[in-house]
Order: sequence, then C-alpha cells, then structure tokens
Amino acid sequence: MTTNDIIIKATELNNSMTNVNKALKRVASVKCRLNHAPGKATFQADMAACLEEERLLKAVREYLSEPRKTVNDLTETDIANMGYDEVCKAIRSIQSKKTHTKWADDCEKDDSGMFIPGSGTAYKEACRIEEMLKTRRDELQPEGTQRITKAAIIEFVDNLRNEPDLDVETCLNRIESFLKGGES
Repeated sequence: MTTNDIIIKATELNNSMTNVNKALKRVASVKCRLNHAPGKATFQADMAACLEEERLLKAVREYLSEPRKTVNDLTETDIANMGYDEVCKAIRSIQSKKTHTKWADDCEKDDSGMFIPGSGTAYKEACRIEEMLKTRRDELQPEGTQRITKAAIIEFVDNLRNEPDLDVETCLNRIESFLKGGES
C-alpha cells in the first residue's frame, strides 16, 4: 500500500469522510460474516483481502481527516467551536499538562537555586488555556443547572450514613433537596 493507492482510493470515495466511514462499516460487516464461516474454502484469501481493504480505508480516513490539535495548541477560536463534552475532556487534559510542567526545567530559580514551581512558560500557558476552557464550559452550562462534584456526593452519602434513625421518606426528601441545590 503506497501513498498513491491511498490517494486513488480517496478519489474513488469522492474525498468524503462519510463515504469512507460507510466503506469501513461495509468491510467490518464482511469481516464479521467471514469470521462466522471459517470452514469456507476461500476463507484465508477472503480474510486477507478484507483486512487489506480495511487497512487501506483506515489509511484513507487518516489521510482525509484534519490533524488533531493537542490541548497545548488550542486557540480561542478552537475553544469557541468545542462542545461541552470536548471542553470537559480538554480541561482534564490541560490540568494534567499543568501537573507535568509545574516543576519543569524552564522554571525560574530563587536565590538559593531552588526551582520556583509554576514559574515556567509552559505552566503559565497551560493556566491561560485552562481559564479559557473553564470560561467556555461555564458558557455552555445550561441555565438553571449546577455541577455536582464527586466530593459533594461523598459528603452527602456520609451525612446520610451518620443518621441512625433515617427512614426512606426522609432520605428521599434529602436527596431531592440536594439535587435542587440545597444542603443535605
């Protein structure tokens, strides 16, 4: 499989990701049917052809797809075009990046020669991107809803467990109150 083969196949599929995905589904279906007929005389040849076609289609998909930007390279425009789930995923990723760059070699040193955590350019850039992402997340957050954190749920469950004479009705009332934004 050469680059020329990939370009020819992409042209056959009208350079359309939709057509590539349809072709990949078709090949997956053929492969599944082949797997249910291992005793077929032409099984090996058919499976080899199917796998080769799948490999070619995956290369075409990669050829046609836009290169993915890393979270470090996001611009305001990229963030503005992201959906809520993408923004949340990017926030987790950039927070991981912050953790890794907090003590990076490009950090400034104090008078005693020790690194000043969080003073490097990569860390500061990660903080800037994180703030843009959090702002976008807050914009996308539906009105009248609130984020319930895992810590809040754990605290709520602990409060319920510490009540020795809690009946079902009281428990349900507290859960409803908690979901509406009240305290347990």
